[in-house]
Amino acid sequence: MKIISNCPLCEEHSLHVLEHTELNMTQCLYCGYATSDKYVGDKIINNEYKNLTDMMKRWSKESDGRIWIPGILTLPEGMVYPIEADNVMKWGYAEMIDIPKDEQEQYPLSDNNGFYEQKYDTDNVIVYDNFYKCLETLNKKAKEKRMAKMPESELKLPKLKKLKN
Repeated sequence: MKIISNCPLCEEHSLHVLEHTELNMTQCLYCGYATSDKYVGDKIINNEYKNLTDMMKRWSKESDGRIWIPGILTLPEGMVYPIEADNVMKWGYAEMIDIPKDEQEQYPLSDNNGFYEQKYDTDNVIVYDNFYKCLETLNKKAKEKRMAKMPESELKLPKLKKLKN
């Protein structure tokens, strides 16, 4: 089940609650923060919080009896993730790019049976103040890629005969 509600952090009507059998997840598509059943409680007692990186701990927030952490979206078109810029958390968008053939051996698959052919271009990340703006870029890039893959089609109309009156 999917429920859309107001986010307790940014108050926008963009909070998506996904109820699963094992784990309920909540993600705000406006501010980018997420939580799950793993993050119930506060920072002092929650074991999952203790396993976060120092940066994620610094950026996490508490609200409604839960710990909220910046979300990370990894999709075939690109990745949206929290990034530090100017000593504050911002949002980065890294596009999925092809790895040139002569560089692929630098990116072996985990089973050592071949090489990755694509990667997230974190060297050319686009930085945003707002998670939602990152999503807009991701959506725009995804549409561009879909349109580029669509074959050009010609409109073929039947030949018309001129009728005599």
